[in-house]
Amino acid sequence: MTEITTPRKRASRRGEIVDTFTRMVAEHGYDAVAIRDLAEDLGMSKGTVLHHFGSKDRLLEEVHSTYMRRRLDEIAIILAELEGPEQRLKGMVFQNLIAMQQDADATRAFAREIVRFAREDLMKDVRAMRREYFDTLRGILAEGIEQGSFREADTTILALQMFGMMNWTWTWFDPEGKTSVESIARTFLGTVLHGIEAGAPPADDDAALIELVRGAIAEVAAREAENAAPARA
Repeated sequence: MTEITTPRKRASRRGEIVDTFTRMVAEHGYDAVAIRDLAEDLGMSKGTVLHHFGSKDRLLEEVHSTYMRRRLDEIAIILAELEGPEQRLKGMVFQNLIAMQQDADATRAFAREIVRFAREDLMKDVRAMRREYFDTLRGILAEGIEQGSFREADTTILALQMFGMMNWTWTWFDPEGKTSVESIARTFLGTVLHGIEAGAPPADDDAALIELVRGAIAEVAAREAENAAPARA
C-alpha cells in the first residue's frame, strides 16, 4: 500500500522554514534539530531563521498550532455534513487516522513533543485548541449517551481512551503494509461501539464518509496553500 500525502509546501520563506523544521523534527526529534542544521538544509543563514521565529521553541509552537488549526478546520467541515452521534464519532475517528497518514510529518512532529512541552507558557494557544478538539469528541459521546445510542459512561475517560488509542498509531502504522488506515479506523470503531464480543454487527458502508473526510483534509490544505501564495500584482 502506498502512502498518500497531501502537498503542503508553502511559497513563503517562513512557510519553507516551518515545513523543513517539521520534517526534521518528525525524523529526528526536537533535541536533534539545531537551527544551524535547519538553515543549512534550507540554504539560508541562521540569522534568517531567527529573524522569522526568534527561537527553536517558537518554531515548535508554530508547528503545533498549525497542526491543531488544520484538525479543527477539518472536523468543522466533516461534522457539518454528518447527523447523529454515531456517524459523527465515526467521522472524527476516520479524520484522526486519515490525517495521520496524509499529514504524516506534522503528525510525528506534533506527537513526539506534545507531552514534553504541553505545560509551557508558549503553548497556551495550542492547549486551548487541543481542549477544543477534545471537547468536540466528548460532546459527541455525551450526545450519544443522552440519546441512548451509547451506554452510560464518563465521557472524559471515554475520550481519553479513544485519543490514547488513536494518538500512538503513528508509532506502528506501516504506510507500505497491508493494513490501511481505513481498516484500522474500522477496527477501532468496532471495538469502541460494540466491544470485542463475538457476533458484533459489521461496520456500515462508510465509503461516503471516508470521501467526506478526505475532501475536508484536502480543502483545508488548499486553503493553506492559497493563503501562503505570494500576492499577485
